[in-house]
Amino acid sequence: MRISSFFIEQSIITLSAEKDLLKVEKQLPENIALLERMLRNDRKNKNLHIYAAQAYYSYAFAFIEDSNINRATSLYYQSYQHASAALALHGISSEDLQGRSSHLRNKTQLLTKDAVDALYWTAVSWAKVIEIKQPNILLFSQLHKTAILMEQVIKLDVTYHFGGPYLFFAVYYGGRPGYLGGNDFLAGIYFDRARNLNKNRLLIVDYLQAKYLNGRVNGEEIFNQRLQSIINAPDDLYPEQALMNAVAKQKASRLLKISHIGSDIIRLRQGRQKKAENHDNLLNFHNSRPVPYI
Repeated sequence: MRISSFFIEQSIITLSAEKDLLKVEKQLPENIALLERMLRNDRKNKNLHIYAAQAYYSYAFAFIEDSNINRATSLYYQSYQHASAALALHGISSEDLQGRSSHLRNKTQLLTKDAVDALYWTAVSWAKVIEIKQPNILLFSQLHKTAILMEQVIKLDVTYHFGGPYLFFAVYYGGRPGYLGGNDFLAGIYFDRARNLNKNRLLIVDYLQAKYLNGRVNGEEIFNQRLQSIINAPDDLYPEQALMNAVAKQKASRLLKISHIGSDIIRLRQGRQKKAENHDNLLNFHNSRPVPYI
């Protein structure tokens, strides 16, 4: 198994440095199928569950979510199943995850650094399923439990997955209005921490800030500027994470296009509304004029 883990780790490193999104989009499902075959004979292999959780999540986020939200939800849930299976091997069962928050916190605080990967991927995949199904109140009420898991990751290794814990809490606080527990100020702090940790080289930080915070808080101009800066960033900004940056560029381009279309529609509606108002004013003017006596 050590040999298999070594080759899987090398494959992840190679894919992370790949700029060709079409190549990776084809490769990831093949990797997932291989991992599932390996897991059939080794269901309690924690590393294989973590690799599978990461693969499902990455595939859904990079290539599926923007075009097929239902399929993405299924992939995120499969990521959650593998991550939570890995977490169960550390003593946190599905019953613990679905049970009382205080009990989950107490058990989570006992975990050590070797559980960071299971905690992280369980939290992010679970949070993604909840985000997509946000009108589901029952699911949304579980969101704080993902934060309980990630708080322990913060304590144990905040650098895991390129500052992923910082990004998690940036989106956790920035993706919701205040009356649902959102906090724009905290979100900004966490985005800055993730950006500083990666020395301003990881574009996905800027993309997520634009998506979850800038468009809602800072207005259209700053939103568009941030997206355009992602698109214009050099391709070799972070060679080891070329894939993640390529995904950020693709998503920024799509989001900017949607923003422009939305702005054009708003301007068109405003123009039509103005014309209608001018027309009504003209009619009112004529109707208010005294009729000449003949």
